[in-house]
Amino acid sequence: MANYELSRNTVSDLLSDNIQISPNTNEKLDYFRRAIKNAYPDYQKKFRHRARSFAVFAEIIIKRHNHTIKNNSIKHQKTYFKNDAYIYHIIEDFILAEEAKQNPEHTFTRDEYVDPTILQFENLIDHRYQNLLRYDFQKIKDPKLTLYNLTSRFFQELVSGIMLLEREFYNDSFIIWRSLLETTTTLLILYENDNLVGKFNERRNIALMRVKVVDASRQTQKSKAKETKQQLGFKGVPDYVAERYGWAGDLFKSRDYSLRTLLEIINMVDLYSHYAFASLFVHEYLISPEDLRLEIDFEKYLLSLYFKLYEAVRIKINDFTNDLDEVKKLEQGVRKEVNNFKAQFNDFSTRIQTT
Repeated sequence: MANYELSRNTVSDLLSDNIQISPNTNEKLDYFRRAIKNAYPDYQKKFRHRARSFAVFAEIIIKRHNHTIKNNSIKHQKTYFKNDAYIYHIIEDFILAEEAKQNPEHTFTRDEYVDPTILQFENLIDHRYQNLLRYDFQKIKDPKLTLYNLTSRFFQELVSGIMLLEREFYNDSFIIWRSLLETTTTLLILYENDNLVGKFNERRNIALMRVKVVDASRQTQKSKAKETKQQLGFKGVPDYVAERYGWAGDLFKSRDYSLRTLLEIINMVDLYSHYAFASLFVHEYLISPEDLRLEIDFEKYLLSLYFKLYEAVRIKINDFTNDLDEVKKLEQGVRKEVNNFKAQFNDFSTRIQTT
């Protein structure tokens, strides 16, 4: 009978608990070693030749824990390893997920076929995102810390959108792209104007006050609203406009406070018509890609839009990924496909600009 054993060092290397809250004691490490060792034989028996190796099984279980524990209370983070039900629940959930993946009729089963260009883009995104995650952000402070956090948000939205594109959920992928355009715009403006980071972060604080996550008196909220209007230099705008654009007030040359103006500042205003076009999917009109296929290949259209945003930040994010030279080959295939589609994309862009 196979002897499945994890070393304490292996478990410690895989865990990402906050050790200031919950140190990696031998008791905690043995908790994972014991549970994973006991669960693996039944898992292997259930899936037979399709079962992952013991090492991969252990890594998946611990990473699922890493994802789960960070959303729990500090009290639970300190004591979870005293409760066997916690880890066995994670193991059971993983087994259920594996069963679903191997059921071809399950709604969320991943297709066997993935468009090769989309797969190339996914490999490129994964490579750079993993490098970003390896960056030691705990040693940096603002404004660089905010730029790191925005870059992380950029990747999260990019991953979400491309996953939806891969699955041919075009409407939803387009909605995510619309949000990603706003994130990209903010990211590029702050890269070039990092003196605005403080005002941008204050915008976040005001939003948290509005939804009552951060306690603030009505007078404090009014005071903050007044500050944002002063940043815009115009008192006659609604609070929501001032709070959305006040942080960038120094950059506006007119009172046209809009995403379009911000896009003009970063020389990407040509994408605004696509942002507006995406409203057909954000605000439900029951329009689907099938309604548009006589006009354009919607998958290639969305791939082009996503890659344009990637191209806009590819050099900037190298501050955190330090991999620009090594990803050039990964970029070539996607860039070639996007360039081959350029004429159709430009033609469609012209048409939606005039509607």
